[in-house]
Amino acid sequence: MIRPGSIARFAIMPDWVADLPEESRRVFEFCFGRTYLVEELDANGLCVLDVSADIDHRFGGFMNEIHLEPEFLQEVHIGK
Repeated sequence: MIRPGSIARFAIMPDWVADLPEESRRVFEFCFGRTYLVEELDANGLCVLDVSADIDHRFGGFMNEIHLEPEFLQEVHIGK
């Protein structure tokens, strides 16, 4: 179960990304397939992913994040 503190891979591209403005679409496309920390669940139950390490220097901004439904993510289990 994905929850705050989980590591998750952005595994499935949502259909609604195609309707976003071009710059936002490019961010989601860049993040697709990558692994991120789930910082929190927002008020709508969406997973908030900290993508700033990949996105800030490439696309601008500061402390960028994306919000995704849990069904588009795959939890990654880190072995010891």
